[in-house]
Amino acid sequence: MGKRIVIFYPFRGILFPVYLFMGLILVLVSIGYFKDLLLFVGVSRKLSYLFAFEISFLSLLLSPVNFVIKEVKRRAIAPRYDVVYVFGIPFYVPRLDIEYFTTQVAINFGGALIPLMLSISLLFLLYKYLLPIFINIILLIIVSKYFSKVIEGVGVVMHPFIPPLFSVLFSYLLFFKMPELIPVSAYISSVLGTLIGADLLNLRKIIDASPQIVSIGGMGSFDGIFLSGLFSVLLGELVISIF
Repeated sequence: MGKRIVIFYPFRGILFPVYLFMGLILVLVSIGYFKDLLLFVGVSRKLSYLFAFEISFLSLLLSPVNFVIKEVKRRAIAPRYDVVYVFGIPFYVPRLDIEYFTTQVAINFGGALIPLMLSISLLFLLYKYLLPIFINIILLIIVSKYFSKVIEGVGVVMHPFIPPLFSVLFSYLLFFKMPELIPVSAYISSVLGTLIGADLLNLRKIIDASPQIVSIGGMGSFDGIFLSGLFSVLLGELVISIF
């Protein structure tokens, strides 16, 4: 096993201040929505602000950090050519070599681990409503699996608004009698549905492309899991204000 912690900065040089500035804006926006999310489940206002601040800034600070959880070794047959000279004339003789490729499977702290821990904590606080929330999660897993695509050299891609839109729609249908729970249900289902449906269920396809590292949650940026959860809270609050 190689290094357990892999740090990857997506932007360097002149683009790094731009990336940092955009990240700080996103953090400032997310503090308000995470605060509302925690208030919905009964956390006091003071603690909600404190936790929202910590969640948002930790997500930014730890977004380049990936924890390697597994190494996958694959054997592949690669064509090679030996050069044989006959009377000074080169002849290329093909042969097959066996090569071993190692792929490190990691989970991103800021883009996946923190949203996952928050979602699990919210599930414990909403234990009375686990059945409809689990239904929402299963539906989002199906949606994320259907709309996500694996692109070689890029990873899993999916339109960032698909999980929030569907999670809010399903949450409204499941909690229309308790609209205050729509943003919370939408956040949990969007995070877990995206994590399982888009990332985990496509993991084998990604590994088959033999990349050096697969990062669940993004390689140093706010991945779809983080953004999907944030957009879900935003849309959920919008639905409450309208209906």
